[in-house]
Amino acid sequence: MNLAEGPVRRRGGPTLVRREQAPLGRLLPYRRAHGEPPPPQAGIDTLRTNGWRVDFGSRGLGDLLLGLAMAQALHEATHEQFGRLEYIGSRGDLIARCTLPVAVAHGNGHQLGTTGGNKERGFHAVPESPPTLLDLVRADIVEVHAALPMRYYLGIEQTLGVRLPANSDPCPRFRSTVAAPEPLHVVFVSTTSRPERKDYGIDNFSIIAERLAAHHSGAWRFSLVTPPDREPPQPTAQIEVIHGPPAVDCVDLFATAELVIGNDTGLTHLAALTARPDGSGPHVVGLYGRHGHAKWTTGSPYHHAVATPFSHLMSIADACPVRDGYDDTLWSTASDLRAIPGAVIAEFAGQCAGWWGR
Repeated sequence: MNLAEGPVRRRGGPTLVRREQAPLGRLLPYRRAHGEPPPPQAGIDTLRTNGWRVDFGSRGLGDLLLGLAMAQALHEATHEQFGRLEYIGSRGDLIARCTLPVAVAHGNGHQLGTTGGNKERGFHAVPESPPTLLDLVRADIVEVHAALPMRYYLGIEQTLGVRLPANSDPCPRFRSTVAAPEPLHVVFVSTTSRPERKDYGIDNFSIIAERLAAHHSGAWRFSLVTPPDREPPQPTAQIEVIHGPPAVDCVDLFATAELVIGNDTGLTHLAALTARPDGSGPHVVGLYGRHGHAKWTTGSPYHHAVATPFSHLMSIADACPVRDGYDDTLWSTASDLRAIPGAVIAEFAGQCAGWWGR
């Protein structure tokens, strides 16, 4: 068995593969793609009487956003009993723009659930826990549910024993008032929890910008979002720098873009969950170095990936370098995000955005 020889490019949306090519995962105990419901479970009536609450802990933005799929699943199962939800935490301004029917209050950590009860059933969104799930579509074909939101969603479906409506991409969206994108506007996202390992860097983003502009003539606009806790780089001739904007402001920024290219980080996930009034949003290309690209995605058909060989290995093995204690330097430079050529990303991103052929 060998690592992939170069960067892996993957379009967003559902994944169907031959059984022998499926990543490691658990087979669903029902054939969901054939319309079968999950095995019945006791307790759904109690849940619909007493309510529920999801605790997201004090994790970062990306974990919160992908974890909202768990709240979405619980809301769909109980919306006739509980029409309004409540969020308590430090991201109230952002959650208020979520498509879940939620009121917000400030507090520590992040909790979201039903209101009016004192016996709510507690759930915890822990990204290290849910496995990849495989659904047998045909004798030789499986559908791979590797994206973290769908893992959460199907976990709730099985826990409650109730068939839920989404087939993929279950995360709630974040509403923007921007009606339409600016033609050829590209936003780069350089925020990340580990800049020394997971930031593609403004120099490399500049190479992508140059390649895009050289491939297609027009009035391009390039913006770079940087984190508030680091000194911003100097703007380049092509790229404007937007230093440390609040996440809630990024919703409208992303809605102005046709394309977002960003590190594997919360704001990149937010870009993929941004919705204009007509329901459209930007195409998003996430850049994955250490963590599995198949897991750390929304699952949206507009959320694509360019990944290092090590990231692809993590996806196949359904492994996590943090949870499983892997030192990715053992695999030489296989997890080096900056080793991915900007030309490769630019060509793939332009195809995803529909600016040129596949």
